[in-house]
Amino acid sequence: MSDTPADTLRNAATVMILRQAQTGIEILLLRRNAKLAFAGGAWVFPGGAVDPADCVGAGTQDETLTARAAAVRESAEECGLALDAAQLVHFSHWTTPEKLKRRFATWFFAAVVAEADSMVVIDDGEIHDFQWLNPTQALAMHDAGELDMMPPTYMSIKLVDQFANAEQALESLHHFEPYWVTPRFARDGEVGLLLYPGDAGYETQNGSLAGPRHRCVVSDRGVTYIHSGKDVGIAAMDNPQ
Repeated sequence: MSDTPADTLRNAATVMILRQAQTGIEILLLRRNAKLAFAGGAWVFPGGAVDPADCVGAGTQDETLTARAAAVRESAEECGLALDAAQLVHFSHWTTPEKLKRRFATWFFAAVVAEADSMVVIDDGEIHDFQWLNPTQALAMHDAGELDMMPPTYMSIKLVDQFANAEQALESLHHFEPYWVTPRFARDGEVGLLLYPGDAGYETQNGSLAGPRHRCVVSDRGVTYIHSGKDVGIAAMDNPQ
């Protein structure tokens, strides 16, 4: 991903790849090169910025279709897994908070691969390591400070944590209304926050306002999602029902 001026959005795509292992559902996570300026050292899904070639490959300028093409290309480049754009299920869209130097409007897709077709080959350039992890295991490792993940990755894994079967998880996401969100930075005293629509402080970026809570608390150990319930007026982003 190249540098972009502040507040300039670049389209991007990523894909949460699932497989059904003997021990249950597993998710592929890739560790980015720690020297990279963007998300260096973080564990992510395969993905990256949309290239002009993706528009040509998709045969259209439609953003969703070119995002699908980008997700397929990035999967092949970063981990060696071949996906079909038609099999990708779009389940969310995240836009980087305003005023950051690198901003991306990212389509999040999900796909299932057979265990026999899940041999990973990383590029050892942008990507330095990989793991297939059970969702519950991945979230526990993150909570323990052992797995550095960005909030959208964390939230995506929470969406499928309740499933034991990969195909069931994908089918649920297929019927899930994708959420589109641009987080807003805020603080509540010394606590760093990312606010989401429906939070009392979202419009004013004031994390200390009383009222509904729809946010992630950010700390050195990672992120914790908080949705206070019906008062938010927006469904929890970790519930595919």
